[in-house]
Amino acid sequence: MRKQLGMLTSLLFLCATALLWAGCYDNRCCDDAPPVCEQPCMAQPCNPCPPQPCKPVCPPRPCKPVCPEPCKPVCKPVCPEPCRPVCDTCKPCPPVPCEPLCKVLPRCNHPSSAELCCRDGITVTARNPSMCMLGEQYPLEFEVRACDDVCDVVVTTHLPEGVSFIRSTPEAKVEGKKLIWNFGPMNKGECRLAKVFVRCECEGEQCACFCATAVPVRFCALLCAKPILVCEKCAPAEVCPGDPVHYTITVTNRGSCTAEEVVVTDNVPEGLEHSSCVKTLTFKLGCLEPCQTKKVNFCLTAVKRGKVCNTAVVTACNADSTSCEACTCVCCCAMECNKVGPKEQMIGKNADYQITVVNTGDKPLTDVVVTDNAPSATSIVAANGATINGNQAVWKLRELKPGEKMTFNITLYTCTPGCFTNKVYVSNCQGCCGSCEFTTRWKGRPALNVCMTETEGTICVGETTSYIITVANQGSEEDNNVKVVVRFPNQIVPIAVSGDSDGQISGQTVTFAPYNNLRARQTLKYRVEGKAKESGDARITVEVTSDSIKTPITQQESTIVN
Repeated sequence: MRKQLGMLTSLLFLCATALLWAGCYDNRCCDDAPPVCEQPCMAQPCNPCPPQPCKPVCPPRPCKPVCPEPCKPVCKPVCPEPCRPVCDTCKPCPPVPCEPLCKVLPRCNHPSSAELCCRDGITVTARNPSMCMLGEQYPLEFEVRACDDVCDVVVTTHLPEGVSFIRSTPEAKVEGKKLIWNFGPMNKGECRLAKVFVRCECEGEQCACFCATAVPVRFCALLCAKPILVCEKCAPAEVCPGDPVHYTITVTNRGSCTAEEVVVTDNVPEGLEHSSCVKTLTFKLGCLEPCQTKKVNFCLTAVKRGKVCNTAVVTACNADSTSCEACTCVCCCAMECNKVGPKEQMIGKNADYQITVVNTGDKPLTDVVVTDNAPSATSIVAANGATINGNQAVWKLRELKPGEKMTFNITLYTCTPGCFTNKVYVSNCQGCCGSCEFTTRWKGRPALNVCMTETEGTICVGETTSYIITVANQGSEEDNNVKVVVRFPNQIVPIAVSGDSDGQISGQTVTFAPYNNLRARQTLKYRVEGKAKESGDARITVEVTSDSIKTPITQQESTIVN
């Protein structure tokens, strides 16, 4: 019985223990669910929890107090290490203060700009905005100024942890939050600027640190310079033969020091002459300072046609030589006009003339006008390509190039004998005018008239009589080689002769010497004396010939001899 009571007592103890464990489990002391962090409440301190037993074995878990409604605290037991038999009592929840309504940032400990004065001879001035929005970028600028001549200038900037580097100008060497610029040597007064762009990543003061180093230096200087001579030569582009050619030579020192003993030498080319007949002209300019200019003027005379280039050489004792050239065209505006035709022409016939115009100059002739004025005693029959207006024929050309030749033809007619001159005039826009002419002797026709008269119409044997012969040129042209021959029959014998040309008796024939240049309207007279020899009807015949009359003109005179 006692044994049964002991077993019943043990069973009840186990049941009570199970109920107590079930109550601790409901209080989530070792819940498998993940712990929930809640906002601590502002309540009175929780009452201490009664001691509660824990399970013999509890897995290690972080436990946080969870406060229910105010003044109704529910505390979880503090779990011991695993397999620990005794569980400590819960401690009361500590008081938790409320979160403030806004966040107030503290004032910055450093200014937004600062200046670093180094003993090494440089000054670094840095500046950035006084405030920047979180997540935005802002520039950090600084300048390095040399107070003395220095070398190996190095500026180092340490960026704070709350910013991120974006870029820099000039580009810096980046080593994490450390930026390094090596500016090298700087002259006194020289200033270098730099800018760094960073982004603000954290609230609060962001302070960058600057360091700078430089090495003071002193210099031993030498000026290295060089004179540089340049020249320019000016001359007219075109002159006529015999005209003066004016030259201007401009010499300038474009170097960095003085050019000493500057000399200009000009060799006179063929086709030009100097008044002194010297072939080499020398001009001494002395010294030329940097940027200084001196000019040389001289004049030559053009003596030969063609393109002439004149070169000048400039030298100095401490500079390289240089040269310049100017070219001039020695040319003229000239033309020739020539007209040919018949020197003699019979009236009533056409005379053909040819006009030739040649551009003998070196430049083109434009708007060339050729005008042929025919003599008033003549008339124009034809003129190909010309505009005829009365006794004037006009040809027009747009251009006549150098060496080009043009030919024009014209035909004249007249019924008036004489020497007539036909003139041609040539004009153009260049003023190279010219003229030419040709004279033609228009010949008329000679017309010889022969008349023979007798002083005694009837004579007896032994008596004498005279025959007078008249030769007249009734034409419009002279005649030459006018020859008179008188033939006598047997009844009369010629005994004496006289007249404008010498006569000669040969038997029954009398011949007068030829007469040249028997002009129009001129008359020749001859006289022959004859003596009757026998009776009968004597017929004396006269014959006249000339250059224009090849068939003799014959006339008879009858004399009765009793």
